[in-house]
Amino acid sequence: ENRVVILLKYKYRIIIDPSSNNNNSNNLNMTTTMTDDSKKKFEEDAVIVADAVIIADAVEAPKEIRVIAPSNLAPGYQFEAESGGKHYMVTVPEGGVKEGQEFTAKASSIPVITASRGVGGTGGWKDGICSCLRYGCCHAHLCVSFWCMPIALAQVMTRMRLNFVAQRGSVSEVAKTFKTIVGITVTFILINWILSMATVAVMGNLDIDENNSYDVTQGKGLMVMTLYYAREILYYAFMIYILLALYRTRKAVREQHNIPEKNCGKCEDVCCTLFCSWCATMQLMRQTADYDTYNANCCTETGLPSHVDISTNAADNAV
Repeated sequence: ENRVVILLKYKYRIIIDPSSNNNNSNNLNMTTTMTDDSKKKFEEDAVIVADAVIIADAVEAPKEIRVIAPSNLAPGYQFEAESGGKHYMVTVPEGGVKEGQEFTAKASSIPVITASRGVGGTGGWKDGICSCLRYGCCHAHLCVSFWCMPIALAQVMTRMRLNFVAQRGSVSEVAKTFKTIVGITVTFILINWILSMATVAVMGNLDIDENNSYDVTQGKGLMVMTLYYAREILYYAFMIYILLALYRTRKAVREQHNIPEKNCGKCEDVCCTLFCSWCATMQLMRQTADYDTYNANCCTETGLPSHVDISTNAADNAV
């Protein structure tokens, strides 16, 4: 098999040198990638896990693949590309390439490393949908989900390599998922605030009769009704987008972890999205992260410390 299993006292990321032809794992050439500064950072953000088992795909020899350039790139520039369900590090050939140009380049396979302990296995959820307090009432995944669910959802979508409409996307699309959803959320809040302030300003000058009513067919009364319906349309458009993204993301997580729908017939994803959206989002955050090992982070694109590679975090993460 093209896999190597190594028992470690501490859960440090390692590099496996495939140049060794000796099949005895004790003689493998291994080095940690952690400098003194990164080790200190690791110890601050990670919880040490004894006897962790790390499984790493052996690095394949470089091969040539056909690639479509995502933008204008200089010679020697390296970027990540996907081919046949695998991710490769592609080096731009001499002469450079232009956006949209199809070219042949040498590419090295990016190994997938997963930790076998503390991550969601296949066939079932790590915990229940109501296990929101598993890590305490002040845990970052709970706070972000409760106070700003779209941001928490964006972090899960980034871990799952989904684009901003919760569909499998290219590397460049996934890189924009978090920023796009943050932008949509901020735009919604800003426009909603502007419409609210405009409504208040107009209502302050309304001509209200003795029955405490006003004419909505003309003048300022009509403007108030227009602003009201504009806010309603904006609100429901935003909610439909978020709920659709949550439904697709939950479905993607279930399919990736081979989790069947056991409740509500074949409508479990729909029911959880419509009636338990906050709890469903928190469950997705716990399912796609190893919070027993890594601290949660409110302000990163994955909701994890910035040095944590998402391919090492989510169990059976398809790339």
